[in-house]
Amino acid sequence: MAPNVTLRHVRVPFRSPFATAAGDWSARESWIVVLRGADGRVGVGEAVAPDDAALAAAVEAAELDLASAPLVAHCREGIGVGVNATLPGLDPVSTAQVARMAVAAGYRTLKLKAGARETVGELAIRVASVRDAVGEGIALRLDANGTWTLDEASARLESLAPYELQYVEQPMAPAALDDAAELRRRVATLLAADEGVTSLADARLLLEAGAADVLVVKPARVGGPAVVAEIARLATEHGVPVVISSLFETGVGLALGLRCAALLPDVPGWPAAERDHGLATADLLVDDLLVEPLAVDRGRMRVPGGPGSGGLGVTLDEAAVARYEVAP
Repeated sequence: MAPNVTLRHVRVPFRSPFATAAGDWSARESWIVVLRGADGRVGVGEAVAPDDAALAAAVEAAELDLASAPLVAHCREGIGVGVNATLPGLDPVSTAQVARMAVAAGYRTLKLKAGARETVGELAIRVASVRDAVGEGIALRLDANGTWTLDEASARLESLAPYELQYVEQPMAPAALDDAAELRRRVATLLAADEGVTSLADARLLLEAGAADVLVVKPARVGGPAVVAEIARLATEHGVPVVISSLFETGVGLALGLRCAALLPDVPGWPAAERDHGLATADLLVDDLLVEPLAVDRGRMRVPGGPGSGGLGVTLDEAAVARYEVAP
């Protein structure tokens, strides 16, 4: 007998507005796919948009969750998957303070959001404040959300060279592959594609154009874990590592991201086990919709597992889903 399928539309507020170069976030709207088997077991997935790719990812996640027991290996033999802390676009003093708190909590990688209206000098001051606050042993990433031109990206990255960014994420528009390849020739900072990775075909174009040193892959955006695995295989053939990131999902979507991250292949120079992923974003929301939250300890993230959980290792909090459900 086929599982019973339910689709639940939720809107979960952010704890406070989250600023990015592309705009401010105030709530995460998504659709929770619930599959109920004839034996009473439940599988869950999350779609962050009512489009084909997101819904396919959610259904595949729910099927994995329903069909299998918790995959202990996807939490790196119990030690968890490395994750970065995401810092909002605040003023230099506030950003440095948040960065120090993240490092004190055990994070070894910090991701800064570039401000939509920051000048070259203002951005350099803010990045410098973080580097001074956390020292040289912490990896810093910067996300521009595709808002810079080629010349703006060149100027900004030249000014940031002393602060040794691990990489800059989506400095220019996703379609600007030639500009990205040119920027790679101009600057020493590694470039990561994020918004440009919407499918296996897009990933292939990026790799063949030499437009990225790193691919940041969001399972909900590309269509689910099977597509993530294909992108990672292709990227590995080109010597390009994959980092998994969130679209500010609830704990349901983040659990799928953890599974994908744990199954990535190694790339020479950057083994999969040493990469930190952009998945520690549940605390940005007022609720992660789980009975037991995803655990982040010393910069590593694990699913709770436990009785009743399936292949994703999480259990949906029905009361929380009802609280944030959007009326049809």
